[in-house]
Amino acid sequence: MLHSAALGDLYTVLHNNELNFGKAYSVPAGVMTYSKDRQVTWYLMTSPRVPSNCDIDTDCRLSILTTDGFVVFDTLDVQRNLRYFICAYSNASEVEREWFTETFEELSSCSNGFIFDTIAPQPGQVFVQNTNGFLTARQDVIVHWDEFKDNVNAAVFGYPSSIMDYYISCGMYVT
Repeated sequence: MLHSAALGDLYTVLHNNELNFGKAYSVPAGVMTYSKDRQVTWYLMTSPRVPSNCDIDTDCRLSILTTDGFVVFDTLDVQRNLRYFICAYSNASEVEREWFTETFEELSSCSNGFIFDTIAPQPGQVFVQNTNGFLTARQDVIVHWDEFKDNVNAAVFGYPSSIMDYYISCGMYVT
């Protein structure tokens, strides 16, 4: 898919598979369509911008030069529980093909970031609405919860809450 000139619906597949959160053993990688056969410098950044010089930029952790449209960073380069961005830059260039010359415009872009989250959310409290310890209806159970917190502010990725899902289980057993 990466090297196709007409991704169509497959572009959505690539976009939907972008991860915002990873586990400690996840491998950070970047993909840039239309970047094969040109030199792309990839940056592992702590801010969403292409640096002018990675060696002196305090937000730049690492840079890698590729010509195949993707990059894979070593997991040892990524500190856990810190937001990173993968940025890419390429000068305008031309590639000589067999029958024509292909012209590429300058390319400069950054991801929306990712975090290798290794800290579990803080537990909260769950309350079952009752009267003096008894349920007030046979078919309805009203449940409230609060104080579940995560160290990661998921709103920076567009999530409405830092906790993605809440689940509750109800059961019965014979004593």
